[in-house]
Amino acid sequence: MKTKRLRKGMTLRLILSLLVLATAFLTAAVSGYAAYEANLKSLSVSYLENNSQYAEKLSANTGNLLNLMQTSMNSIAQLAGKQSFTKKDLEMWFTFNRQYFNSVFVADDERDIEVALPADAGAVVGTRLMSEASKRAVEFKKTFISEPYVSTTGRLIVLVSSPIFNENGSYAGFVGGTIYLEEENALSKLLKEHFYGNGSYVYVVDKESRLIFHPNKERIYQIISSNEVIQKALAGKKGSQKIVNSEGNEFFAGYAFEPISGWGIVSQTPTRVLEEPLEQMISNLLMQALPLLGVVLIVAWWLANWITRPLYTLARYSEESAVHANLTVPASPSIHSGLYEVRQLYQSINSNLNRLKAESLTDGLTGLANRKAFDLLIAEWAERKVPFTLILMDVDHFKKINDLHGHLIGDEVLKYLASTLHAFSREEDLCFRYGGEEFGILLKGCDLGRATRIAERLREKVERSKNPIAQPLTVSIGVSFSYSRDADVKTIIEMADNALYQSKTDGRNRITIYS
Repeated sequence: MKTKRLRKGMTLRLILSLLVLATAFLTAAVSGYAAYEANLKSLSVSYLENNSQYAEKLSANTGNLLNLMQTSMNSIAQLAGKQSFTKKDLEMWFTFNRQYFNSVFVADDERDIEVALPADAGAVVGTRLMSEASKRAVEFKKTFISEPYVSTTGRLIVLVSSPIFNENGSYAGFVGGTIYLEEENALSKLLKEHFYGNGSYVYVVDKESRLIFHPNKERIYQIISSNEVIQKALAGKKGSQKIVNSEGNEFFAGYAFEPISGWGIVSQTPTRVLEEPLEQMISNLLMQALPLLGVVLIVAWWLANWITRPLYTLARYSEESAVHANLTVPASPSIHSGLYEVRQLYQSINSNLNRLKAESLTDGLTGLANRKAFDLLIAEWAERKVPFTLILMDVDHFKKINDLHGHLIGDEVLKYLASTLHAFSREEDLCFRYGGEEFGILLKGCDLGRATRIAERLREKVERSKNPIAQPLTVSIGVSFSYSRDADVKTIIEMADNALYQSKTDGRNRITIYS
């Protein structure tokens, strides 16, 4: 009689190991997908915000430049109304304003050219101007900036004109300064220098939705009124959104309106820039997950039942710490385990969470607080109604330092400035790197007068002290103060940033107090 042999079933150890392995694979897959989606959303929001802020900033810079041009044109028009005005006066004025205008001329009330500079500009003395812009100049008899138009020489031109009134107050013609949008001048340089290697670029349209600046020269003066962000920009709005262009390419686009000229400015980045960082993230997750899964399987094979409880406790502790809103590590759980690995894991998690919190709030190059730490602290002070003063500092001509001395020396300059900032701050203040070559100090409970003195001493210290480039080094500084207990954080930052920009505009190496 044959004995029936029992089939050997799966061992509990194997079942537990397979269960842990399956759980680990599923957890890794879910975590990877969640990480992918979170990073995709975070990067998308970042590109949209950056393009929106950039378009708005470029719009402000363009407006400031056009205001400056109008003011300069008014000054020569007033001079031209005097009997003592000569061609030499115009030549001298043009010498100092050549970076703004490609040519300048004086026309009488019949639009006949009386003086024109430079000689090769194409404007002939004695000829009559026939453009609509010149007709409007005579008709309106006031300063205005024309719509972009194509001249008889084939150039795309913007005319800035100012009326001439003689000493008796009678209208005598106008002075016109021409800006060749496709040639070298301050305006074209401002708008054309912002094209990036990752496919990002800026383009500008006039009131009629015609492209007047675009990296593709063949598209200049095309009408693209069907573009949604252009319609919003020309309607006076600002913001950002995803768009699909006429060629089917998707972009993160930011847009803004420039009110002086009536132009719409768009800064956009192709969404394909997200592919590489997301692929790298998935690759890193896989490379990190595979060894960990092997370790988990071995540990589960021998000690699954014994270590389940403490590992579960540690996993919950790690999860809660990772998602904690204010980045503070919650109270550590009580772990009583004889396993060396469990104790080490427990200590490592505590150490790494504290280290990650510190690293997330610190600038890696200078050791100062980073932008995130600044945002958290200023928001906290504003919420608690703590009075403070904000000092923003920007290194003058930092690009030249990098170009002349190299980026390593540029980094040493940033470290030097970071150490200098520390010398002018108290323990309760926050020194931070705002981004690039821009730094700042949050002065707690400090009035504007004291902050101004600190800022001035800081500026003098940088200017006079020995620095890594062994050459004069200067900074421009902007200062703002939380005057109102209900002051908005964004407003306070914008005030300091505007003051800093004014310091740059006024010649650098100076302090501007926002008022």
